[in-house]
Amino acid sequence: MVFVVILMLVMFVVAAIVLVFTSFRNRMVQQRNELGRAQLGLDQLLKQRRDELPKLIGTCRSYLPDSSALVASVTAARTAEQRAAKPEEKARAAAELQSALQNLFAEGDRHSALELNTSYRQLKKSIRGLDERIAAERARLNQQVTDYNSRLRGFPGGVVARFARLGRQRPFETRNGRQH
Repeated sequence: MVFVVILMLVMFVVAAIVLVFTSFRNRMVQQRNELGRAQLGLDQLLKQRRDELPKLIGTCRSYLPDSSALVASVTAARTAEQRAAKPEEKARAAAELQSALQNLFAEGDRHSALELNTSYRQLKKSIRGLDERIAAERARLNQQVTDYNSRLRGFPGGVVARFARLGRQRPFETRNGRQH
């Protein structure tokens, strides 16, 4: 009789451990999948911004013939962002593109003829709006990465992650290490 009680108790403990492990693993996999969706959302916003750039470059070229270096830097940064594959490469390329765009807008704002151009103003407003949405999406993604990585460092998350082979995720950081 004692043997049966001990056996049932052991089975209950094992079942509880399996249930806890499965529950934590499922939650961590769900969080990792949410990170993937957030990354896709950010990638979509970055693509929308890249798609606006040829129109902006075309408009600026006709009004800023002496600023071909600025236009070339935006074009090169756009290409680098488009080719980036890893999250850290995407973050660096996006930061470089943002910097190149700021320089182009600063130069464009100094030329009254370009500033009066309706197409330029609309493109500038559209791109700046996308930049704000990109910044918000980056912040949301980085918060999700922080939450996920914190769960991996804790108990029982760390044990579950080790057995389930769930690794840490990297935040969307710029080249100077800032989360952008």
